[in-house]
Amino acid sequence: MKNFQFQFDQNNFNSFFPFYILMDKDFSIKSFGDSLSKYIPKTINTTSFFDFFKIKSPNFDCKHTTNANELISKLVTLESLFKSNLLLKGHFNKHQDFFLFVGTPYFESLGANATLSDINGIENTSFELEIDLQKVFENQEISNQDLKSLVYKINEQNEALKKDKAEIEQLSLVASCNTNGVVLTDINGIVFWSNDAYLKLTNFSNFEILNKPLLNLFSSDCINCEVIEKIKNSFIQGVGFDCEVFHNKNMEDDFWSRIKGQPVLDVSGGILQYFVVVEDITKEKNIQDRLKEYEIRLTSVIMNLQKGILLEDENRKIVVVNKEFCSMFSVAIDPKLMVGLDCSKSAEQSKHLIKDSEQFVNRINQIVEQKEIVLNEELELVDGSYFERSFIPLFTDGIYKGHLWSYNDITINKNYYQRVNYEKGKYRRIIANMNIGLLEVDNEDTILLANQSFSDMSGYTIEELIGKKGSELFLDAQEKEKLINKSKERKGGISDSYEIIVKNKQKELKHWLISGAPNYNINGEVIGSIGIHLDITEQKKQEQQLILLSLIAEKNINSVIICDDLGKIEWVNNSFSTMSGYSFEEVIGKKPGHFLQGKDSNLEQIHYLRTQLQNGLPFKCELINYKKSGEKYWVKIQGQALYSKEGKILKYFAIEEDVTSHKKLKTQKEKLVNSVAKTNKDLESYALIASHDLKAPIRSIYSLVTCLKEDNELDKLSLEYLAIIEKKLEKMNSQIDDVLEYAQIDYEVFNYEDVNCNEIVSNSIELLQIPDNIKVTIVQQLPTILMDRYRIQQLFQIIMSNAVNFIDKPKGIIEIDYEEERDSYIFTIKDNGRGIAKENQYQIFTISKYFNNHDRSIGLGLSIAKKIVEMFNGRIWIESELGIGTTFYIELKK
Repeated sequence: MKNFQFQFDQNNFNSFFPFYILMDKDFSIKSFGDSLSKYIPKTINTTSFFDFFKIKSPNFDCKHTTNANELISKLVTLESLFKSNLLLKGHFNKHQDFFLFVGTPYFESLGANATLSDINGIENTSFELEIDLQKVFENQEISNQDLKSLVYKINEQNEALKKDKAEIEQLSLVASCNTNGVVLTDINGIVFWSNDAYLKLTNFSNFEILNKPLLNLFSSDCINCEVIEKIKNSFIQGVGFDCEVFHNKNMEDDFWSRIKGQPVLDVSGGILQYFVVVEDITKEKNIQDRLKEYEIRLTSVIMNLQKGILLEDENRKIVVVNKEFCSMFSVAIDPKLMVGLDCSKSAEQSKHLIKDSEQFVNRINQIVEQKEIVLNEELELVDGSYFERSFIPLFTDGIYKGHLWSYNDITINKNYYQRVNYEKGKYRRIIANMNIGLLEVDNEDTILLANQSFSDMSGYTIEELIGKKGSELFLDAQEKEKLINKSKERKGGISDSYEIIVKNKQKELKHWLISGAPNYNINGEVIGSIGIHLDITEQKKQEQQLILLSLIAEKNINSVIICDDLGKIEWVNNSFSTMSGYSFEEVIGKKPGHFLQGKDSNLEQIHYLRTQLQNGLPFKCELINYKKSGEKYWVKIQGQALYSKEGKILKYFAIEEDVTSHKKLKTQKEKLVNSVAKTNKDLESYALIASHDLKAPIRSIYSLVTCLKEDNELDKLSLEYLAIIEKKLEKMNSQIDDVLEYAQIDYEVFNYEDVNCNEIVSNSIELLQIPDNIKVTIVQQLPTILMDRYRIQQLFQIIMSNAVNFIDKPKGIIEIDYEEERDSYIFTIKDNGRGIAKENQYQIFTISKYFNNHDRSIGLGLSIAKKIVEMFNGRIWIESELGIGTTFYIELKK
């Protein structure tokens, strides 16, 4: 059977079965064998079977049958109504929607006139010939040798027929069971058979493809002339072919197909026909296109990173290098031209840029040899710059495939940290020598820092204070309760001033005025408090507080102001003149606010001071004052009214501390905090950048899936599993892209322009292809804002996509509106989706937080949205109720 297949058409079938009759279920004759035309010339197609034959059967009454199914598989004899000496003996079989009778003449019906010429006239009939040879012997003398030859010939034909029939059935079964489309063509490429899988694949019927050239079934819209010419030449040369072409599909879009054709040969090597397999590879082509697109995008990201990136294979040949790397190491070659170059000697070529050149070379060789992760190694350059180097080895299934170098110019950060450390040391020296006691404690009241002034106030040395609890050293039970309440306020972020009675080391009672404030770490968490302590014991003892305070104030580095009961200045110390630039004579008799305050002074704080003074209450605040020169400076003011024994206000006393440096320090600290946070994020981003290597195994899995589908005949369940794998790989690939998108936002330079938000929303609606059951409404005309067009488009698209994905109502509603504030616009995007549980709302913008199993969850989308908003100094928050819907609020500065 190998390399052999039968081809049947009407002529071929007739040569094997010349006495066949094909009829429909109503016994109308559709076709018949040529031999019947010799005996029954009056037979005409579509004529009723019973007009020419009657049926006989020894075991079955056929005279009045009207159902052809009753005749199937029964041995019957057909008697001609027009030729009395002709009987046909055979079986009825069902063929598709028709009934086929195949039989042979029964020579007993030829009577006394049967001769060898009658036999010779039918000797090519080959369906189980039943010949009553005895009747032939009675009517004609023939030799035994002739009889033996005749019987041998008939038996030989029967055996060959049985063998060919088995081979045909086997080959047909293989083709019919193939899950791919299969068509059979003649040697000229004319289709004469197809399996059901091909008809299902193309939506064609047998009528539409049979007797048509195979090439006519390919799409005329995407004809590749070279491929078509190759198939034509294959038919001409009698060889196989394997091509990818765009195939027609009836009533639907055409599809990509892989066409594999193989000639079928007879035993002598001649071509009988072509066996052609048609496979739908549309998904495979789409995946290949997407992979190419992702590869281009990823390469583009690497090429434009603000870090020097060099990717080498296991032989230290360059795979990818970006412009930043070439710039950092003064390589005047196009990065694209460097691909494939050997990097094993590159360290020697670049070492002249590094301060410790030999160590640079040795360390690179050591890192490559050890093949272990190295992060953030510092390199000092000859020109005083600093680089930060990282190394990531790459393994696939435990096999080393190369490594990734990353270089970052940290010169600015390095210089900044050195400056910060210098400033930090300077302010520590200032704090250590302040004339006001300074104390830092943690949340458990354990002393962490004290300056010399506090040591002097308390009587304890600094060494005796550090690590001790302040309440245990200085306070009795009543004062401890007060301190506990103040500690709670500090943990709540409250700053204030208060008086407390303490015992110093000598067990003497002292009155301290404490100005306390919470102390925060870089994460904004309260880790303790810092207090400025003023010993006011003497003030409490002396009735004439003004004199005593004046003496103390004169020595104080802070400004001290004493006013009369109307708030007019009576006395200031030298520190006031130094701080403000006004002389003693220039301020006497004036109210401080009239000349110290200006346009940037906080009106609320000014109102607070006036209210406290009018009510004779203590006051404490921070305020911008103006020097005589017009220069602004920050002061921390604290003071109170001084009463007579009769309870009448005599004077007002105030201390102004110049906190400009503190403010700057605070600003620098905030910048430092932000810088450190950003650096941490950069480190995270760097790790995320390396996630592009995850695409390598994704591509490998794609290839394996493709090979499985191409090289194996898989059942439907296996194909479904493979489809699930492909879907998950696509989602993983999308998540990697989100990670890369999230990582690069910090490095982007924004292009500000006037952006019409109505256009942005319209574009988002078009891009998202919102389902028909969801209605998007713009409540009012949206404003035009100054913004980066790409990022504002991305922002709205993420939020709207989130709304679309989680609408679970038959009729979805999305409403977009805004409110205009003095300095900003607040946009709202409201939906009637499934909503978010209250316990999950506070972390929806956090990376990798998922609160449902929705297949269309966008992962980093909301994290990216939050990052975009914060990059423009805006805010984003939500209000949501589970089962009702969600409203996103986006505040963007004007």
